[in-house]
Amino acid sequence: MTLKDQVAIVTGGSRGIGKAIVTALAKEGAKVAFVYKGSADAAKVLEAEIAGTGGVARAHQGDVGDPATAERIVALSGQLAAGGNGTGSLFGRLRLGAPDSFGLTCMAGLLSALKERHPELAVALTIDNSAVLAQKLNARELDFAFVVDATVEDHIRVEPLGMMDLTWVGSPRLDLPKRAVRPADLLRLPIFTNPEPSKLMAVIRAWFGAAGIEVPPLSTCNFLSVILRLPLAGEGVSLLPTAILSKELGTGRLRALGARPAIARSQLFAAYQIDKLGGGALTVIDIARKVIRRSRLLAGA
Repeated sequence: MTLKDQVAIVTGGSRGIGKAIVTALAKEGAKVAFVYKGSADAAKVLEAEIAGTGGVARAHQGDVGDPATAERIVALSGQLAAGGNGTGSLFGRLRLGAPDSFGLTCMAGLLSALKERHPELAVALTIDNSAVLAQKLNARELDFAFVVDATVEDHIRVEPLGMMDLTWVGSPRLDLPKRAVRPADLLRLPIFTNPEPSKLMAVIRAWFGAAGIEVPPLSTCNFLSVILRLPLAGEGVSLLPTAILSKELGTGRLRALGARPAIARSQLFAAYQIDKLGGGALTVIDIARKVIRRSRLLAGA
């Protein structure tokens, strides 16, 4: 029997019977992706033993009962099947998308870390709202994107990263109630947001709709950095990701208005082409998680 160039997945592969199965499959020529829950040292030793005989085996630590682990081991096996080495190496051009909120808070750190770990990688960056990014992913115009509550097709895998807070803000000079604002309080003020089909626009419409109030005319702009300057100038109010507001709120140049009803949090996902990146996508996700924790983009980070 020969399994040359076939890919096998083994659960519990670093010790005992699982280790024996990994070794036997690799001996027959299979590239093996295996999951382990315990000792990382034992898994590395097994990888090295198989490499020493000319085989390929790559380990991933996790609980096989966790859907995220299942997705990652499948992605790892996909990279092995595509001819990669399963190490998560990245090269060539990565077509990367992100919403403005991620771009303003995390993109510099992400690109710096990617350049350090993968110097041969070139990034083609697209900044747009999540609905547009999802459309580009579905059309295979992007390899990887960070998206908020977006709908993607079956050839895209998504992994949740955490929840994002949104905050109504306005200049302290505006004549607004000291309590949390209600939709009726904002009817007389200009409201600035991203254009359709953005998540921010949808949240604003839902907030007014929940109060049974017709949505007032909304002024739109593609860039959050520009929108932010408008309430700073006292021109109106905006609903913005809380993470981009820390400096303005901290200095008192903007006032967090609060909201009744409360604004629902949004879910941030990493999304990528299943057949394009393989284990390389996991590398981007792992780096992104570290950068996001430092940026406080997510609620509770």
